Amino acid sequence: MRESETLHTRVANAVCWCVSTSFSAASPRSRGSEEHEGGNLSSHILIFAGLLILTDMSNPVITQPGAGSYGTNVQTGEWSTGLCSCCSDLLICALGCICPIALSCYTANKYGENVCLACVPGGMAAMRTHMRLTYGIQGTICNDALMTCCCGIFETCRMAREIRIRNGET
Repeated sequence: MRESETLHTRVANAVCWCVSTSFSAASPRSRGSEEHEGGNLSSHILIFAGLLILTDMSNPVITQPGAGSYGTNVQTGEWSTGLCSCCSDLLICALGCICPIALSCYTANKYGENVCLACVPGGMAAMRTHMRLTYGIQGTICNDALMTCCCGIFETCRMAREIRIRNGET
């Protein structure tokens, strides 16, 4: 491993030298346009070769990464509560009736987003879409936009209840 570190250091130094030489000699006053283009091309080739050597080729990627935090593309889940299930969490329902903006900010914060997301036009619809994809709940982006626009307070209450249920807070 010591030899490979030395090789990597030498290649990195050579790449740095090529870059510095390329940029210092790149002024049009010091060279003709033909010389400049040729020197620039050879510097780029050397830089590319150096970067190839510097990359770790001992662990090639054999499989592609998974779907990430969204789980599978097949969505079979449902929301834990209905749109008008305010009695299932009276604290959320009361906060939604008294100050809907505070509930939206609370919901965004509990979901791990910036508190100001509630004040951004379309922010809650985007968060609902992300939440739906994360939790594997059926639906469409159009449905997310319509639900947050037409049923704003009720949908924000449902999203807050969903987060509390998924986090085990109720």
